[in-house]
Amino acid sequence: MKFTFPKDFLFGAATSAVQIEGGIHEGGKGEDFHSDNYKRNPKLYNFSDPEVNADFYHKYPEDIKMMKDLGLKCFRFSISWSRIFPDGPYKVCQEGIDYYNRVIDELKKYDIKAFFDLWHCDMPLWLVQLGALTNSSFADWFGYYAKTCFEAFGDRVDYWCTVNEPNINCVSKEAGGNKFTFFNMMMGHYKAVKIYKSMNLPGQIGAVIHVIPYYSLSMEQKDIDAADRAMAYYAGRWLDPMYKGYYPEVLLKEKEFIESLPPDFEKLMKENYIEADFIGVNIYGPEHVEYAENEGYLKYKKIVNKNIPKDDYGFEYYPQGLFDTLAYLSDNYPGKNIIITENGIGVKKWGNYEQELHDGYRINYMREHLRSLSRAIKAGFPVIGYFPWSIMDTSELRSGGYTLMFGLVQIRYETLERVPRDSWYFYQKVIKELKVD
Repeated sequence: MKFTFPKDFLFGAATSAVQIEGGIHEGGKGEDFHSDNYKRNPKLYNFSDPEVNADFYHKYPEDIKMMKDLGLKCFRFSISWSRIFPDGPYKVCQEGIDYYNRVIDELKKYDIKAFFDLWHCDMPLWLVQLGALTNSSFADWFGYYAKTCFEAFGDRVDYWCTVNEPNINCVSKEAGGNKFTFFNMMMGHYKAVKIYKSMNLPGQIGAVIHVIPYYSLSMEQKDIDAADRAMAYYAGRWLDPMYKGYYPEVLLKEKEFIESLPPDFEKLMKENYIEADFIGVNIYGPEHVEYAENEGYLKYKKIVNKNIPKDDYGFEYYPQGLFDTLAYLSDNYPGKNIIITENGIGVKKWGNYEQELHDGYRINYMREHLRSLSRAIKAGFPVIGYFPWSIMDTSELRSGGYTLMFGLVQIRYETLERVPRDSWYFYQKVIKELKVD
C-alpha cells in the first residue's frame, strides 16, 4: 500500500502564544494567569520565564522563513487575549492588533495560510479576577474579543478556532472550577461563531477538541459501554453541542450531568446554537477504561494497558487510535471536514543539544501516524489537514517549562538559536512528495 496524500492536503504545524511568544511586558500586553503565577511560584514552571519563552514575539520573521523552507501550507498559532485586551473586556490595545497584523503579513508573504486560536490556555488575569467562566458576562466578553479580532484580521485568516481543548482548559482551577463553566464556554463559542458568520468573511470557523480514543480491554458489554460513556463525556460533551446543538443522550439521562447545567439550558442552546464549519482534533494517545460501580455517575475508571508504551509526557503510543478516532468522528458528525490540529510526542531533554537533534523516535512516531492518516483518507474520512505539535520546542504548562522536546525545531534557550531536528527534514520530504514511506 502506498501512503499518499491529496495535492491540496493542508500540511501545517501548530504551537501557541503562551508557550513560545514571550514579550509579556512589551507592546502593551496585560498580565495573564500563567505569567502572574510564574511571578509567585517560578519553581512550578521550572524557572522557564514566560518573559522570553522562545521569543517568537521578536523572532517571528526568522521563524516564519523557516516554516516556508519546511514547506508548510498553514501555521496554527493563537492570539493572546491579554495582548489585545490588557486591562479589561472592552478597551482594545492597538499595539497588540498591530503585532498580529505583522505576523499575518509575514505568513502571507510566503503564501502560508493562517490558522488562529482565539483562546489557547492563556487567560487574562483580569478575567480570572472577575470569576473567569463562572461570570455570567463571559460570553459577551468573549464575543466582543472575537468580533475585535475578526474585524482586525478576518480578511486574511483562513481558519479560526474559538477555543482550544475546552475539555481541559474550561474545567481548570483558573477557569473557575464552577459546574457551569463548560456551559458558559459553549455560549461564548456560539456567540463567536454567530458573529463570524454574520460578517461574511472568507475563512472558516470551528473549535479544537482534545479527543482521547477510549477502549475497553475486555469484550464484556458493561466495559464496552463504559468506554462509550467515557468518550461521550470527554469529547461528545463538546462536539455534540458544537455540531448538533444538543448534548449526548447518554449524558442527558444522568441527573448529575443535568445538575451541572443551568435550569434553562435547553432553551438557551436552542436560541443560540449555530453550527461550526470544521472539527479540529488534538490527538496524542488512547486510554483504557472498565466498568466501575462506585466511580461517579458515569461508572467507569481508567486502567493501565501495560502492553502500550508511553512517552515522557504520559501519552500512550498507538497510531491505530488516530484511524479509530477519525472513524468515530466521521460516523457521528457526517459531512464535517476534520483537521488534525495537534499530534506529537514529548521526550525529556537528554542534556546535550547536539545529541537531541537526532530524534528518530519522533520520525517513527510521525511516520506511523501519517500512515494511519493516509489509510483514513483512502477509507473516505474527510480529513483535510495535519499539524504536528509543535513547530518548535515549547514551554509545556503542565510539565514544568522547558523540560520536554516536542519541537521539529530545537530551541537553545540560552542563545535562542533555532536548529532543525532530523524530524524537520523528514516532514519536509513528506510535504514535498505528498507521501510517507
